[in-house]
Amino acid sequence: MKGLPAGKVFLVAHDDRWKESFREEAALLRQLLGEQIVAFEHIGSTAVTGLKAKPLVDLLVGLDELAQYDRFDFKSLGAHGFYRLRNEPIEGKEIMAKFRQLDPPVKTHVVHIVDHGGDWWKKHILFRDRLRENPEISGDYERLKLELADRYPGDERAYADGKLEFVERVIAGN
Repeated sequence: MKGLPAGKVFLVAHDDRWKESFREEAALLRQLLGEQIVAFEHIGSTAVTGLKAKPLVDLLVGLDELAQYDRFDFKSLGAHGFYRLRNEPIEGKEIMAKFRQLDPPVKTHVVHIVDHGGDWWKKHILFRDRLRENPEISGDYERLKLELADRYPGDERAYADGKLEFVERVIAGN
């Protein structure tokens, strides 16, 4: 998987190989983390057929309790390219990324770790499913993402922040 270089924002055409990449990484994480994982879901734009996306796959990982994250074997995860992201803390969620290379950094996967069945779990799946079920919403989202990628090609935070209102509206059913 090509991945997304640090500090870059661009979208590519949908690639059916993203599904297989999700399955491969979920299997690897299951092997590395074992019984701590309750469930995996493929989320984000790469999980929506036909939708342009940044070239990295988002995985949703459900735990019985988010506190189990602190017991992950981060040395073993690091040996397989997975590292904690130490951005601003997000209440109820931990985030890791898999890197194809570290110098310069190129992310291929983002791993969202949450309580299985909790608010984050439900919101991520609901948003993905609404995009899958409604081509009009999916098209609006793609247009917004293209506009934001054009406006913020070197600012991942501004790109992400620019999508928040849209995502919240879709989750709320508006």
